[in-house]
Amino acid sequence: MVELLELCGFEAQELDSELPRIKKAFDKLGINAEDIERGKQRLNKYYDIELTGFRKVLRLIIKELVNALLVREESDKKVIYGFMFPGIDMLGSALVSNSRDVFVIHHSWAFHIVVGCIFGKIESILEEAEGKWLKEGLVAHCANVKTIVGPIAMGLFPKPDLLITAGYLCETSPKTLDILHELYDIPVWFVDTCQDRSFSEYPEPSARIAELTVKSLRRLIDRISEITGFEITDEMVREVQNAKRKLDIPFRRLRDLVQNSDPLLISPTHDNIWMCFNSLTLGIDGIDEAVEAITILSEELQEKAARGEGVVEKGAPRVMALLPAGQTDPRLEHLACEVGIAIAASDLNMLVPFKSTSDDPFMGYALGLQQSSLGLLPSARIPMIIEGCKRLKINGVLDRYHVGCRVVAGDALLIEDAIRKELGIPVLLLEWENFDPRAYNHEVFRNRLDVFKSMMTTA
Repeated sequence: MVELLELCGFEAQELDSELPRIKKAFDKLGINAEDIERGKQRLNKYYDIELTGFRKVLRLIIKELVNALLVREESDKKVIYGFMFPGIDMLGSALVSNSRDVFVIHHSWAFHIVVGCIFGKIESILEEAEGKWLKEGLVAHCANVKTIVGPIAMGLFPKPDLLITAGYLCETSPKTLDILHELYDIPVWFVDTCQDRSFSEYPEPSARIAELTVKSLRRLIDRISEITGFEITDEMVREVQNAKRKLDIPFRRLRDLVQNSDPLLISPTHDNIWMCFNSLTLGIDGIDEAVEAITILSEELQEKAARGEGVVEKGAPRVMALLPAGQTDPRLEHLACEVGIAIAASDLNMLVPFKSTSDDPFMGYALGLQQSSLGLLPSARIPMIIEGCKRLKINGVLDRYHVGCRVVAGDALLIEDAIRKELGIPVLLLEWENFDPRAYNHEVFRNRLDVFKSMMTTA
């Protein structure tokens, strides 16, 4: 276990005190010696583990999961979970930075990385949820909601004092949490959001929708105060936002390096790690550690670029991938590199610019939610994707869509048609489930990626 943890950025002095806690948490997950060996193999196979900055990233992710698994055993803190709620990192960081009596976690992220990507053991969690009420299969319930039902049903995560979600993206999440409330008597809270926008409102975000989100967030703060006895102030939120802006700078540098690199500097297996890392509910000190980790990583990648190193051959076809990378399984993204495809960009990193003149710290957040790729109507999302393809000199688009998600599945054919007409580049329309490793079919995906590469190199 020590060797695996050293691969994940833990140093000997820290392990002297933390190893018993980590072992206890891993025992709770059923991680045995065989799993540890598999974890080391997967880390070395799928990730650029030699990069110091990346090891530091993994360390913070593992620490968050360990703390979540042991919080009830080690303290009498009030426990709050967020699930499919983008604002939980902001509110959670404000809480844990200013109160020693509250623990907050964005439930799924660290769990996905450690249990799924590192150890490859998330299938039993999904099966537990399917044994309750969530249907199995590619076109049944999204496996993401299974990763909250399974751990709670198995007693891996303690029963929280409050479980929060939002309808910003996923309508299944509020329904799932409602059933968790009925079955396990877990208090839940739903942040009101609205997905209905008129194309005439673009490129500016809707003030009407933003105001609804802000009001709902403030009602949530009142509810958190009732449960914890602690009030989140605007100044606390501003402090977190200022700290997170410091993290945005090295992250932006990292993305720019990767998007413009040839050969591709780092495998796209890391894409879901960045998404997870940016959503951890770190305190101010933890955010400072995160800034250090990403700063070191971006410097290491700059050095790799200067040496001409990469994970695919120079001149490999450059691809933009739509929607998140596999969040519990890195095999598809790793396969793309094996085939010789450089997944250099993602639409998730794109944002329609906007300005906020409000003094309310929640208003900028609420406006920004509407301007990201997943918050846009196809009529606004498609032009943004096309512009990104032109700017980054993309040779093809991996138009993957989560078939179990009604919100995003409908865009896929529209995007494919528009890109082919506007840019004339190949589009691989790929039906997949980025939370369920059982959906991965190596032979099928290999054949499709081979054909996709051939189309790009002969276009």
